[in-house]
Amino acid sequence: MPQEKRSDMKIRVFAKINLSLRILGRLEGGYHSLETIFQNVSVADQLTIRTTPGKIDVRCDDPAVPDGPENIAYRAAAACLQILDIRDRGVEVTIEKRIPVGGGLGGGSADAAGVIVACEHLFGEIPGGDTSRYALAASLGADVPFLLSGGRALAWGIGERMLWLPVKKLTPLLLVVPHLSISTSWAYRALDNAQAEGLSTETMDINGGALKWEELIGAMGPTEVMINDFEPVIFAHHPELREIKHRLIEAGANVALLSGSGSGIFGLFEDKKKRDAAVSVIDPQNEYYLIKANFLNRSYDILE
Repeated sequence: MPQEKRSDMKIRVFAKINLSLRILGRLEGGYHSLETIFQNVSVADQLTIRTTPGKIDVRCDDPAVPDGPENIAYRAAAACLQILDIRDRGVEVTIEKRIPVGGGLGGGSADAAGVIVACEHLFGEIPGGDTSRYALAASLGADVPFLLSGGRALAWGIGERMLWLPVKKLTPLLLVVPHLSISTSWAYRALDNAQAEGLSTETMDINGGALKWEELIGAMGPTEVMINDFEPVIFAHHPELREIKHRLIEAGANVALLSGSGSGIFGLFEDKKKRDAAVSVIDPQNEYYLIKANFLNRSYDILE
């Protein structure tokens, strides 16, 4: 059984966007095969993790986030303690939530990845190294393996297989997140139902073409084939999101796309001046969260 190395730590965990997202099929056990390009962005939650005598406790300052076993950070902690064979210790996780909930920005997954990193710092490395670490992360969610290291990666399978890509420019972006939370499980069900009914509209009709290396590592990713398969079904239920995407393009974004399963839409800009100029015209009536951010080459910072 590993010995406790320290009693507490703080970690800042960063959000992600999907520069492309294709759902290739449904697998056994409710999982889906996907192909996506993950990119970290400079929006962050802060976690404080402390060791406790024999229990797991997760608390968040956002009432929309569950505190107990329904929280993915709780499940990450439980999985880590089990694989580390720690029976007489627990962890207390306090989450200062700044990544909007239900926006497709991977906030819950980032918290889970942060807990895995913290548990290893507090108790010792997971037996089996990266193989076991990433398998554990994949069991929690498709975004979690990427968020253990971050930057940019082409991922496929259920998110556990990745090709790490260089981040050559900290491209500025504007995130537009409505006061609307979209459940990932609902989005997958809606996509499955649409495909089962033979509905193929908008991006579902588009193959997207071959991914080129020059685009994968480019400042904005593969802008010519930047596709999210969730857009048709989510836009059908929430047409205001389609309007946000169009508004970002009209405001000067080189490309705009739904991130993950939504509801956040991001626009990528050539420079900060153009991004900042778009803020005033995107949301004059303060209907949305507007978040100025930029690409990052990592998924977390250990603070102390």
